[in-house]
Amino acid sequence: MDDWVRAVHGAREVLGEDPARMPADAGPVRPVVYESWKRSKRQGLEPDAVAPGYYPEVELDSYLTRIVAPLVERRRGALDAAMCALSLTDQDGRLLRRWVPDSGFAGRLDSLDVAPRFSVAESHVGTTSAISLLSGKPVIVRGPEHFSEVFHSLTCAGAPIVHPVTRRIVGSLDLTCKLADTSPFVLSWVMELAADVQEALSHSASRRERLLLDSYLAHNRDARHPLVTLDQNTIITNAAAARLVGGVDQAMLWEHASRAMGENATGPQPMTLTDGTRVSIETRPVSDGPDIVGAVLTIKQDVVRRQVRPGGREVPTLPGLVGRSPRWTALCAQAARSAAVDRLLVVGEQGSGRAAVAAALSRPGPVRILDAAQVGVVGPEAWLRDVETELDGPDENLVLRHVDLLEPGTAQAADAAIGRRPTGRRVIATSETGPIGPGPRNPLIDTFDDVLEVPPLRDRIEDLPVLLATLTARAVGDGPAVRWMPDAVQALTRLDWPGNVATLETLVRGMVSRCRTGYIGARDLPADVVARASRRPLAMLEQAEAQAIMRALRDAGGNKHRAAESLGIARSTLYRKVRALGLDLSTAAF
Repeated sequence: MDDWVRAVHGAREVLGEDPARMPADAGPVRPVVYESWKRSKRQGLEPDAVAPGYYPEVELDSYLTRIVAPLVERRRGALDAAMCALSLTDQDGRLLRRWVPDSGFAGRLDSLDVAPRFSVAESHVGTTSAISLLSGKPVIVRGPEHFSEVFHSLTCAGAPIVHPVTRRIVGSLDLTCKLADTSPFVLSWVMELAADVQEALSHSASRRERLLLDSYLAHNRDARHPLVTLDQNTIITNAAAARLVGGVDQAMLWEHASRAMGENATGPQPMTLTDGTRVSIETRPVSDGPDIVGAVLTIKQDVVRRQVRPGGREVPTLPGLVGRSPRWTALCAQAARSAAVDRLLVVGEQGSGRAAVAAALSRPGPVRILDAAQVGVVGPEAWLRDVETELDGPDENLVLRHVDLLEPGTAQAADAAIGRRPTGRRVIATSETGPIGPGPRNPLIDTFDDVLEVPPLRDRIEDLPVLLATLTARAVGDGPAVRWMPDAVQALTRLDWPGNVATLETLVRGMVSRCRTGYIGARDLPADVVARASRRPLAMLEQAEAQAIMRALRDAGGNKHRAAESLGIARSTLYRKVRALGLDLSTAAF
């Protein structure tokens, strides 16, 4: 043991390196520990200065605590006989309960802030056995393997607690003792306790969850075929489905299942996943007497992955941008028709993605971008000189942003400069308003050959899942995957999104930076988002529209297909309007 401790202490010299220059391995240090060291360094932690976070709002008497406490009491004799401490954390690594028979050892842990409501997550204290929350696997961390120097005299063994129904990590159990008292049995002891907790969670699951689990087990006969069992709040997948279906896709599966069961269309129905993969889904209801409480979905992947129009032509796309809603595909089709236009204006609300569309239209060739908002900083003359320089430069497309901000004189001068551009040079401009928009007339805006209108997010809410997937992947980078749970996606579909995709991207970046479990649910959303998503106020016209939809559904006995026909709209339009208006059909009696 002494030789091993000295070897690991020597290997800790790598912690003085910049994270980007840390070697691939650190000799005697186990990979699971060394990877945690590197993550800790990348998060800005230092071995001699860590501080457990304190969360006074944490509910200590939680559902998980009430499950675990009686199981620990049955093992109280084993705890009393050992100089150790047992801790229960939630899924974010925050301590909910601690059992420490020896008062002296309890005082030592108190001095380290290893106490209820403090966080021992990797993001706060570096490498401890709480990394089991990230890996999903039991782990033991001994002495100098801890990232923080204050824990070098301790050993901790941890095991994650996985909910037997949802398969999500809901917390962890961690056994801590002195390094000198380390036993090979500490990890197996805490693993056995975690298994007992998971069995207790299974027995205490609600009747609905038990029905879902039983249905899942009954149909999951061949693990090679993707299978999903779910209701509005719970989803169970086998490994094949987990690989195929992303978190945002999962959020839309319940809507697909509800629609299929409402129309008694239990046979295979097509669906396109966020990565463009086409699948067919067979839906079987899960019943509790006369009530349908969930569904079992059998998923089969189609060979063709490209999105194709009913007539057989591939749907046009914009490089680097995503969307499949009717408004977005119409924009892409118009952009394809405007490929030869020399002067193109892209209009849309702030944050809708005008600049991204303009940049995509300029590909694959080189592009230069000038922003009219800089006129107020550099002055009209300097800005116009930049325009002239870019137009006379190499063979590049030019994007002029925010041309609606130009004063008439500057706009007219810019128009003259564009008119003198070399043949074949394309100019694409962005503006919040078009040629017939409100406000004073802008002589430059009137001169463009074609106008593309980028739809606001509220008019392409069907694209929310694929946008969430794309923006989340961008925010995560090389980090661990983050999945959006169904309740969170459903909440986001109820928002007006006045800031459009830009606001969505800001929200995604913030949520990903705070996510420690790999999952984002509605309870994780900011309070103001939850409040606005719960029930937004409807304008007078929207109230009339909502009443017409509910009346049509009532007359059709809840049949959404017949209700859409009576309203003279497509069924997909009905679903979009129901989401946009925040109508909760699950509580309506038709």
